[in-house]
Amino acid sequence: MDNRKPVGPGDIAVADIVAAAGAAVTASAVAHGAAPPSNGPSGDVPTVGAVNRSGGKPRLQAVAMMLAAVVVLVLGTLTAVVGSAFLGIVGIAEEARNATMPRAGAQHRDALTAAELSRLAEVILNSRDHARRAAALDEAEALAGRFALVVDADVLDKLDRALSAVRRSNHRADLIDSLSASIREQLAGVDDALAGATALLAEPDKAVQDYAFLSNLYHLRRLYGQAAAGETAEQLALLDSEVMGLLRNQQALLDSLSSMRTGPAAQPNRLAILLDRFAAARTVIDLQRGRLSVLAQVRQDGDLVYRQLKTLADSLSSDAAATTLLMTDRIVADGWRGLWTGVAGIAAAILLLGIVTALLRRHVVAPVLRVSDTLHILQRSPQTVALPPASLEEFDRIGNAVERFAEAIGALHRQSAALRASEGRLNVILQSSPFPIVIVRGSDGRILFANASAAELLETTGAALLERAMPDFLEASADWQGFADGVFRRGRRPDVETRLRTAEGRPFWGVLSAMAMDHDGVESLFVTLHDISARKYAEKALVAAKEEAERALRDLRRTQRSLVQAEKLASLGALVAGVAHEINTPVGIGVTAASHLAEQARQFRTGLADGQLRRRDLEEFVDRIEEGTSIVLGNLERACALVQSFKQVAVDQTSEARRPFELRGYLDGVLGSLAPQLKGTGYRVTLDCPDGLIMDSYPGALSQVVSNLVINALLHAFRPGVPGTIAITIYITADTGGPSSAGAASVVLDVADDGRGIPPDQIERIFEPFFTTRRAEGGSGLGLHIVYNIVTGTLGGRIAVASQPGAGCRFTIHLPLTASPMAPPAVTAGRVTVEETEPA
Repeated sequence: MDNRKPVGPGDIAVADIVAAAGAAVTASAVAHGAAPPSNGPSGDVPTVGAVNRSGGKPRLQAVAMMLAAVVVLVLGTLTAVVGSAFLGIVGIAEEARNATMPRAGAQHRDALTAAELSRLAEVILNSRDHARRAAALDEAEALAGRFALVVDADVLDKLDRALSAVRRSNHRADLIDSLSASIREQLAGVDDALAGATALLAEPDKAVQDYAFLSNLYHLRRLYGQAAAGETAEQLALLDSEVMGLLRNQQALLDSLSSMRTGPAAQPNRLAILLDRFAAARTVIDLQRGRLSVLAQVRQDGDLVYRQLKTLADSLSSDAAATTLLMTDRIVADGWRGLWTGVAGIAAAILLLGIVTALLRRHVVAPVLRVSDTLHILQRSPQTVALPPASLEEFDRIGNAVERFAEAIGALHRQSAALRASEGRLNVILQSSPFPIVIVRGSDGRILFANASAAELLETTGAALLERAMPDFLEASADWQGFADGVFRRGRRPDVETRLRTAEGRPFWGVLSAMAMDHDGVESLFVTLHDISARKYAEKALVAAKEEAERALRDLRRTQRSLVQAEKLASLGALVAGVAHEINTPVGIGVTAASHLAEQARQFRTGLADGQLRRRDLEEFVDRIEEGTSIVLGNLERACALVQSFKQVAVDQTSEARRPFELRGYLDGVLGSLAPQLKGTGYRVTLDCPDGLIMDSYPGALSQVVSNLVINALLHAFRPGVPGTIAITIYITADTGGPSSAGAASVVLDVADDGRGIPPDQIERIFEPFFTTRRAEGGSGLGLHIVYNIVTGTLGGRIAVASQPGAGCRFTIHLPLTASPMAPPAVTAGRVTVEETEPA
């Protein structure tokens, strides 16, 4: 019992590792059919290698005791040396407390007195309060008297010069106050004179109400104020010059006022007195000059005072500094001695610690780190290791135990790694796949394996899937057997689209791809799933949207044709109403003339029956008959012409018949049918067309174009109450851009107005269907759309528009003289290119 040794942490760690290694070796021996080694009576089983590696090496405990003794010796020596240095510093501190500090305190009080004198001098130099300056001067005199008792002659001389400069500055400050008071009195007199001038000019005497004179007085007051605040002599000179100029100007104005008055001269004399007061106030400038001069002298005295007091303070500070510096030098010398001693000791301690640290790192830390790294490597990948021999016996035993432990762990790891390799690889591949994968039994479709993606797609868990069969997730469960038979027959079956449902009952479209395989001896199917619901729904939505768009397009075209036809019929109705109004006048005149003839015939018959008929009565009756029949015949012919014109135009507009026609005469008829709409508006339409111009085209379409353009101009081009003109100009040119053959003769129809024009943001949209600026007033937006369709379709031409706001609008139409045998159908008008020409 007395021979037992204390157990350290290193011994415990070694024991643990050896025990683990022994257990591992025993397990390995048992696994290979070998018997475990038997222990001797003592239970220790030292190996030959361990005995050889640890023989004759120092122990860790002996090395630690030796290092502790060395550290204690070095620290004791360092403490003794540093303590002697600090004892010297304590002696110097005692001397400073008893002798040096009282002397430095007296010098400090003298420096404070000098500083107080500087403060009082600053008050005297800078204060504008006479009482405060006097109090500060008295206090400085008293302080200087007390200070003179404790300083030497040189310091006293400097103090006297500084006090003399302060006294001069005080007198000059009083002078500055007097000058400032005089300036304020002058400015107050100027203000009184200005108030008198203002009151005088407010009296009802019109001869002296010259506001230029009063304005100049205010200007003089402002200049005097600037002079009172002037900072330089140059600025005062400029202000003086300007004041003199204004005073001469005022005198001239006063003379002119006196010469214009014819009555009493009391008010100009009063103004002259006020002007003299303003002229006398020029002394403000001279007073300010004197004030600036005195200020400059005060500044010079202040600089002198500051220099003297600064020299005084510096001399007092230098004395105190010399005393303090002497003491400081001694403290610094002892401090440096102690510092160097401490540095040397600390350097020695650091060197010793460095040596100890290096030994610990080499003989303790490095073996521990090697063992730790080896155990960490064995934890990740067990393998055979060989540790280098350690300097200490304990670490050598630990290394031997770790080597045996590594051999045992390696043997166990090799046995288990081969068993897990195949299953692990396959499971990782299947589970990490982003595609839903299931393995199902071929006989009944029971799910044998499912990865996480499959569970997520079927809205359930992996464990729940293993309790279900694949047919449970098909909408048509009976189709599964045929699908499985096809896979076993062909070996694989890719991309089969079918309807599936999740575990929650939600249906969706999916694609199944399957391949036959053997799973643990069971005939099975390897199936992948893919959700294509989004694609199916998108295809269905696309088909429905296409059908809806085609139906809407058909409805839109049908509606557009109906609106265009309604617009044509509305135009024809307006034409009928206008012609009916025109026919009403000649027919009414004819009826009136016929009724008058009937009355004349009745009177003639009565006279003839009475036998009172004379030759003169017969001649008058014949004359009235001729006149009446002439009136009836003329009005009936006019009505007949209107009916014929309307009949031709109406037939042309309601039919698409092609025929030759004389352009000038036909357009005269069209414009004649529009005459009722022009009557009483102040607008007129002019036609410039060569005679004998024959077109072989569609007159009804041309009539519709001209009518719509004229009516559009009447509705939109002119402002209410402002007369305007619509000019239609026709000429022949060679067509180079129309649909007919290049170089063929064509007719240019130019319709221009002198109205307000079309805004730039609307001109490119005027041919669009349903575009109108007067929708609130019943506009349909189809008038110019019909024009565009007829010109480009039926008539086979082209149309362009040019306009500037406020400069009218011009439509230019190019038409072939001979229309195509088969006119192309009307097209839907859209935006058009605006012709870049100025309207006429």
